[in-house]
Amino acid sequence: MTFTRRFLLAGAAATAILAGALTAPAMAADKTTLVIANSQWLDALRGQNLWAALKTFEESHPDIVLEQEAIPSKDYADRLMTEMGAQQGPDIMIVQEGLFYSLVGAEFLVPLDDVTEGVTNLNATNDNGVVDGTRLGIAWQRAVYALIFNKALLQEAGVEVPSDLDGMIAAAKATMEATGAIGFTGRHSMNEFGAWFMDFQNWAYGYGVNWVDSEGNLTINTPEAVAAFDAFKAAYDSGIMPIGDPMTTQRTRFKEQQVAFSIDNSGGSLNIASGGALPSADMGAAPLPFANPGAHQQIFLGLSKFSEAQPEAKAFLAWLISDEGQQALRAASGPDALATDVPVTDAFQAENPWAAEFAELAKTSRTTLIPGYELETTSIMRPVMTALEKVLLGAATSEEALAEAEAEIHKDFN
Repeated sequence: MTFTRRFLLAGAAATAILAGALTAPAMAADKTTLVIANSQWLDALRGQNLWAALKTFEESHPDIVLEQEAIPSKDYADRLMTEMGAQQGPDIMIVQEGLFYSLVGAEFLVPLDDVTEGVTNLNATNDNGVVDGTRLGIAWQRAVYALIFNKALLQEAGVEVPSDLDGMIAAAKATMEATGAIGFTGRHSMNEFGAWFMDFQNWAYGYGVNWVDSEGNLTINTPEAVAAFDAFKAAYDSGIMPIGDPMTTQRTRFKEQQVAFSIDNSGGSLNIASGGALPSADMGAAPLPFANPGAHQQIFLGLSKFSEAQPEAKAFLAWLISDEGQQALRAASGPDALATDVPVTDAFQAENPWAAEFAELAKTSRTTLIPGYELETTSIMRPVMTALEKVLLGAATSEEALAEAEAEIHKDFN
């Protein structure tokens, strides 16, 4: 695939030009293609709806054609960084916050201050898109996490929605015994590292982990982190999780009414509730089964400095944060927070009553990035999650694995 600007000339007009026979004004206008990369394009139904929302841009900008680059989430970061390193890749990238900072650190993004100049209604989801005083990202969506559940399965099993981890494990086991369903789903392998570390921040934050002390120094091997590791292992060892299944499979099974509980974000939950056997009204959402608030995934749009269509890309981004663009995206984004405070529609709320819980949890959720180490979070979390995998596989205790991870991290970052 060619990832740069492409000009499409109508064949008849081109022939006339070449023959010197064109005497009237040009009969075909040039069109510029913008390639937009996103792993969400592969999401069943939600991806189609998001893309359809963006394609309405072409109605007011007939000289620009949008084209998608769909990359599986597990390959997304490596693929984009490789393409950017070769000075290729899409014009616009829709990326998780951690990958956004990696692109910033590599100086692959174009400043967007001129796009947002004079725009007064951008909300706090855009804050981390400004790095060292320069806007390099515009908010796409913010997806907060909750404990989601299948109401019908819980009712059949006669269990209540749990409020702590022990209660969740017990409720999951009871539901499995009564219905034959899977008790709980969640990522649990380095094969899905990029998304797993963000999911795990809910467990870490839930048990009081900050990863830095009051002076901003990295703190990895703490009692709180040990407790979070032990809690995750307790769920892993309890028999309620489908060990080895990727999250795509787990979400499909939830959609097919085969799962009781999961910890998932609002975007993933919308995917589960859309276009499957599970009626959206039969899915519930509750606070996480931990003592402290959890995390959110912030997603940004960035413009490649290698794009040959930067003016057109900026026109698209300006449209996206306009009232017209935000309304179009709102209809496809479900409960996710957007770049402006465009509200969820009454119709969506009525059809998806679980969405209100996500909006409430977003008031206290935290970024998955480590404060002061936003650019380095992914590198820091890799040895942390490697340590957790060792614990899950019985190769080390939580204390031993975290001590090893801390030593590796301090060697690189202190």
